[in-house]
Amino acid sequence: MSQTIEPADEDPSQPAGRLGVTLLTGFLGAGKTTLVNRLLARENGPRLAVVVNEFGDLGIDGDLVVGASERLVLLDGGCVCCTVRGDLAAALADLLAARERRLFGKRDFDGILIEASGLAAPGPIAQTLILDPNLAHKLYLESILCLVHGRNLPQQVAEFPEAAAQVAYADLLLLNHADQASTQELAETKRLLGELNALAEVHETRHAEIDPAVLESVQQRVRAPAPEPMQAAHVHASGVGSVSLASAMPLDLAALKLWLQFLASRRGHELFRIKGLVRCTGLSEAVVIQGMYEWLEIGPGTGPAPEESRLVLVGRHLDRAECARGWAAAGGRPQSCSSQAERL
Repeated sequence: MSQTIEPADEDPSQPAGRLGVTLLTGFLGAGKTTLVNRLLARENGPRLAVVVNEFGDLGIDGDLVVGASERLVLLDGGCVCCTVRGDLAAALADLLAARERRLFGKRDFDGILIEASGLAAPGPIAQTLILDPNLAHKLYLESILCLVHGRNLPQQVAEFPEAAAQVAYADLLLLNHADQASTQELAETKRLLGELNALAEVHETRHAEIDPAVLESVQQRVRAPAPEPMQAAHVHASGVGSVSLASAMPLDLAALKLWLQFLASRRGHELFRIKGLVRCTGLSEAVVIQGMYEWLEIGPGTGPAPEESRLVLVGRHLDRAECARGWAAAGGRPQSCSSQAERL
């Protein structure tokens, strides 16, 4: 029997005329403030609205401020700073309303950068962007960046579950302060990053310097996952890890949807990321799977179906045997079902 798959009416992972949002996370001392100020100072870069908990958190040079209100600060160079003050959805709604009223004039912005506090878990922030009905049709989550300290991350992960969650949610991991760590410390941090997130790209940085092309390439990869070789990862002592599934046999689309929807509804609070590129019976095109928290999107890809289907789940306390059973019920014949992961 042939199967069909229709694109969703509203895909939170795709632009569709909406403003892109980049979420910046990182534990205390990782260098987020330095990175944000570098992004604001870029010439010919996108004009950003930066959302922070409090204005003081950003450490903005006072000479850059050209106008301010209770919640909004206008910066020289075409950027806007917005303070959350406890309610992210309300802050974003106020920001968008001011933009629609053209209150920023020539300082209108092209995208939004949310700098999460050092102790913030990314999940609730991402959920707000994806599931809030007043925001989902105006914004989309473009990517999640996480800065980590090249020397301090192992201790932070051991003491704070938020540090592990920040790494696990990321699309791009910036290994900052690499010059302050020894070769052994850097190797240990990289190993830990691989354990916590088998999907993210890792780039070493010093003083939070990053090539803009790296950010752009990550955003493109988030929207168009492709199967590429990935190093093995193992479940960390914190319970955060990844499960990889691969099959050369085509899957049944209806059964695959049923299993993933059940998994998202039952274990969504522990599912940090889901990414897959699969071949389904009766379909010539690839099927792309993306998910985060309780949001799940299954839609047509832009290319032909792959010879081998791959699915990677990143989360906390994932049951590999349970995932294998669901994969098999959809027709997959696991070539791998372990703590090893394949890059999508």
